[in-house]
Amino acid sequence: MARPKVFDDESVLDAAMLCFWRRGYTATSIKDLQAATGLTPGSLYNSFGSKDGLFLRVLDHYVDRIVRRRVQRYLQRGDVPRGIEDFIGNCFDPSSPDPPMACLIVNTATELGPHDKAIAHKVQRALTYVERGFYKALQRGQGDGSISASADAGNLARHLALLMNGMLVASKVKTAMDKNWLTDNMAPVKALLQRSAG
Repeated sequence: MARPKVFDDESVLDAAMLCFWRRGYTATSIKDLQAATGLTPGSLYNSFGSKDGLFLRVLDHYVDRIVRRRVQRYLQRGDVPRGIEDFIGNCFDPSSPDPPMACLIVNTATELGPHDKAIAHKVQRALTYVERGFYKALQRGQGDGSISASADAGNLARHLALLMNGMLVASKVKTAMDKNWLTDNMAPVKALLQRSAG
């Protein structure tokens, strides 16, 4: 008879997510995951099949736990230009409620995206979700007049997503070197939104 699980999936996925987020997939060992989650290697393998299986679950969990909540918090309510600025800028703010460790999705795209189709699919799904969040926010801004009705919301959403993802990649080395890095790099985001203001 199968033994019942004695752990909560949500807590395990939270702990594994932070472990992979801090270390990256390759540098994270089963011992690291065991220490982070409190589970034995046997429990990890029985529940998730493999380190790769756990990581795929973690990517989905990250989208639900971090990305979706940030989209709801910043892009689905309130002032649209300010919400977009906050959505991007707070990725790099140590006082933000989300850990400022760049983005697990962007980190994974640079580490594993070119080499693993299953992971690349999940990365693309997450990136598309964020771009769609920008698009819907911009459409909402066009509805309330804060974004020009003549602006191409789809094109602007793609530009914002590319700017944010490029900043996330650069932040892995730049933020520790230059205290003005965030201000300087948010300037193009603000300029883009100002040019598109209603």
